[in-house]
Amino acid sequence: MGEIAFLFAGQGAQVPGMAADVKDLPRVQRLFSLAEDIRPGTVEKMLCGTQEELNRTLLTQPTMFLADLAYAYAKEEERGAPACACGFSVGEVPALCFAGVLSEADAFRAIVRRAELMDAYTARIPGCMIAVIGLTADAVEGLCDGENTHPANYNGSKQTVVACKQAAEAEFTAKVKAAGGRAMKLRVSGMFHCPELEPEAQEYERFLRALPMHAPRLDVYANRTAQPYAGDFAQLLARQMCSPVRFTETIAAMRARGVEEFIEVGPGKVLTGLVQRG
Repeated sequence: MGEIAFLFAGQGAQVPGMAADVKDLPRVQRLFSLAEDIRPGTVEKMLCGTQEELNRTLLTQPTMFLADLAYAYAKEEERGAPACACGFSVGEVPALCFAGVLSEADAFRAIVRRAELMDAYTARIPGCMIAVIGLTADAVEGLCDGENTHPANYNGSKQTVVACKQAAEAEFTAKVKAAGGRAMKLRVSGMFHCPELEPEAQEYERFLRALPMHAPRLDVYANRTAQPYAGDFAQLLARQMCSPVRFTETIAAMRARGVEEFIEVGPGKVLTGLVQRG
């Protein structure tokens, strides 16, 4: 029998009422209570907030952290611990927490700080994320200019998400259409996983270095390398902010080690859908 991997959902998967179906589990109740002590009101917004509120980076990231971890705890009770895990973008923080690299309190503080930095960044550089569907990654890379547009998420053989400056959105969308692809704007509030986030990534690394980190109880595959976390964890997690998410390579690496079942922990089935489509 093959191994099981947990996939921790990322920004864009947030929906009103997420985690309401697992909120009464004792382990989840303790997590939510801890989060409320650190950042009051977050749990209420996760359970009762509107879609518009949840789409704001400052709230999206802490609520997605809590929802992902809550679903992971519930799924672990049901199926047992997975052999390995990965988190898509913001999902990498709850994945590392689940693996024991960071305590729940430190991981929640880390996600709050990440959200603060990225929220300030979206005001500094307005932008968006555009999923390009129907074109190969090489073709999408050819459409990006490395200044206004950057390949940010490698999601599948025919889906690559591009970080795009606000002023370039219409022009880039037209280029995608002319190339025979389809452009779909994602439900996020800025352009992420691109070089523009370098100053925020440096500040985040300084923050992370003050937190104790421990050896993981299971392999967590890093977005930046598509390999299990190793070496300088703080640097790797911080650099993830300004580097592409190599999801396709990560799934291939997991399959190569023997993973046969991928379980998404978070609201929705975006990641398992990507795995199935390849």
